[in-house]
Amino acid sequence: MREKSRENQTIRTVRRKRIQDLLAVLFFLLLLPYTCSVVGGIATGGDAVKTMAGAKQGPYFYREEKNGTWQVPVEEYLVGALAATVPGDYRTEVLKAQAVILRSACMAEPQGEDMPDYLDLKERKEVWGEDFEENKERFSQAVSDTSGIVLTWEGEAVSPPFFRLSAGTTRSGAEIFGQERIPWCHSVECPHDLESEDFLQETRIGRAEFFRKLSEEGLRLPKDGAKLVLTRDSAGYVMTVSCMDSRMEGERFRALFELPSACFTLEEKEGEILVRTKGVGHGLGFDQYSANVLAGEGKDYVELLDCFFAGLTLEKME
Repeated sequence: MREKSRENQTIRTVRRKRIQDLLAVLFFLLLLPYTCSVVGGIATGGDAVKTMAGAKQGPYFYREEKNGTWQVPVEEYLVGALAATVPGDYRTEVLKAQAVILRSACMAEPQGEDMPDYLDLKERKEVWGEDFEENKERFSQAVSDTSGIVLTWEGEAVSPPFFRLSAGTTRSGAEIFGQERIPWCHSVECPHDLESEDFLQETRIGRAEFFRKLSEEGLRLPKDGAKLVLTRDSAGYVMTVSCMDSRMEGERFRALFELPSACFTLEEKEGEILVRTKGVGHGLGFDQYSANVLAGEGKDYVELLDCFFAGLTLEKME
């Protein structure tokens, strides 16, 4: 996940705001000494990395950028992360469900580079445009309404996967990673996804470029009648692309050619490789598009999470 650069003016504004906040905190501590035992328990040190590893010690998220290290309160981080991972016009119950997913990821370990992007206020204004004020309130309220709530498995917070649009059925975690890895990530039918305008997409790649990239990735090129063989899981997503004694993972193939998903077919046509894809994203876990349709039918965020993560437990943590 890439972190976006901040403008110099924004940096100065943020720094001024942090100084004001620090002065306010110091003044507060002088007036209310008994709060020192609480505030003193918050750990804010450590290496500055793109991780939520300090979340269990204190309510802050440390982000390392070109202009320095930024300290963001967890709840504010969740609002920014929510803005980066869900379309602004999605229903409120979907926002709440996604907020729980993101908070769970903050609590789970390991976290590291798997944490989603974060949009600051300036970036949210650019993305939401004239809907900024309305969305700012909605997204903040979704985080507030689910405060402290996380998804757990056997008493431990987990990091639930999510994506935008399935190929008609979500993928099974046990099938992809093995039964012991994420047994709570089941395959779920999502017939509404077929109605999305983004469900079917086509990508055309020049034949020479196509095979050049595969060769650079170590995949032996087809010859003497050999063909590329696609191995799929039960949801139709490509697990491996192989030729003779070489192969590569379907998700790696998807990233290599910047495809919407790994549910694809290949066809050679007029000197090009025509790639037809279904869905958007890796297809595992929480299907945002399907959840948005279900929310329109009256399901709340608890029901939405149970639909895609049956077996996990919702718990409220400090």
